[in-house]
Amino acid sequence: MQIHQLRYVLAVAENKSFSAAAKKLFLAQPSLSQQIINLEKELGIALFVRHPKSVTLTDAGEQFLKSAQRIVNEVDQLSDLMQKHSQLQNGTLRIGLLWVANYLNLSHILTDYHRIYPGISYSLTVDGSNTLLQMLDSRSINAAFVISSEAALQHKEDIFSHRIMDDRYVAIVSRQNPLSGQPSISMQDLQSENIIMPAKESAFRKELEQVFDQHYIAPRILCETSQSDIVMQLASQNLAIGFASNSIAQALKTEDCRIVPLEDVLLRTIYYVTLKELLDYPAIRSFTDFVIQYPFS
Repeated sequence: MQIHQLRYVLAVAENKSFSAAAKKLFLAQPSLSQQIINLEKELGIALFVRHPKSVTLTDAGEQFLKSAQRIVNEVDQLSDLMQKHSQLQNGTLRIGLLWVANYLNLSHILTDYHRIYPGISYSLTVDGSNTLLQMLDSRSINAAFVISSEAALQHKEDIFSHRIMDDRYVAIVSRQNPLSGQPSISMQDLQSENIIMPAKESAFRKELEQVFDQHYIAPRILCETSQSDIVMQLASQNLAIGFASNSIAQALKTEDCRIVPLEDVLLRTIYYVTLKELLDYPAIRSFTDFVIQYPFS
């Protein structure tokens, strides 16, 4: 039983004639009649009573007609829905965002894309990079914005990645601290200072420890946290020197602190990632192309 045969039955029942139905379907009458005969043979029962100039439905044909109409309607609705998906008039993008997405203005890209394709809706997940990459791998999300490195992403052969921006790490220093007047801060400058270290699970923590080790410095750690607002408050009160990406520091800075570049360049690189297999899906391909062309500042 095929969907076109159901449509043929509906047309014959509506027109009460094989010849009239064949004209509407742009088919030769013998071909239409044979299709109905083949269907009746497959079902093992007649759907129509043939009269000299017309046809009527059998009892089985009446019941078949009701189910056929429902099935054809559902197929048409499904076809229409899929067409809307292919034309970006419908669908849902499951996007992963970093906790710091707002400081990086990543939410703007979602707003701008939605303005162009209002039929596409979002399902957003906010979490850390490792979790978002795991969710992408498990197909729980379609794409994500993550902090990573080119080397780390190269090992993931099934992932498409696009570098969005480099966000440089800076020192947060109280204006009461003499270091706040310097154009930049070296690791040696920090040797006798209290330091707010990132949390141990932070990827930046490992990078910072490596730089301290390279300069043979054992930092005097006041506390360990990756909560940017706490880092800014403690640094502003001259209790310690903290670190943050420049975008976050600029967003949270107060009159009591100064943002000073580090002489050792430490970058937080933001990538857009999705699975290569998803690029064949219209909404993912469209959004990916939009991200690639987006003018991130």
